[in-house]
Amino acid sequence: MDKHFLEFWGNFLISVAQGQQQLEDLTRFLQGDFAPSGNLAKIFFQAYGLENLEDKKPDFQSQWEKSIRDFRESYRAYLHLLDAVPREDYEALQAKVAEQEDTIMQLRLILEEKGLDYSAATRSFQELLKKQTQTFQDFLSGLADPQKNRP
Repeated sequence: MDKHFLEFWGNFLISVAQGQQQLEDLTRFLQGDFAPSGNLAKIFFQAYGLENLEDKKPDFQSQWEKSIRDFRESYRAYLHLLDAVPREDYEALQAKVAEQEDTIMQLRLILEEKGLDYSAATRSFQELLKKQTQTFQDFLSGLADPQKNRP
């Protein structure tokens, strides 16, 4: 994380105590509404060194965009540190899970149409794995104690 993000985050958390409006502003801000107005924008401009630049300078737009990219990158790193994910990632994963559940349901229906019982096939496979595991463990036991298997 860069120092600008930490400065911004620290200053913002201090200012959150001043009211609910900042929290609502932050929610919009984190959802991508980087409109340069209000107290949150002031904190952001100070943290990223944009407060002395004018909107009309050609350099401002590129520095503004770089600041937003840096902020988003640091925000993702911060969430990762907290073992959290950004909302857009969460929503994308939810959509992917729903799609995969639909695919699984369709595959199960196809199996049923062909007369194959999914749960019975799974049970048979699990039993086969158990038997192979036991045989392998018996084999390893025989290697570990060769006297045990002699008549």
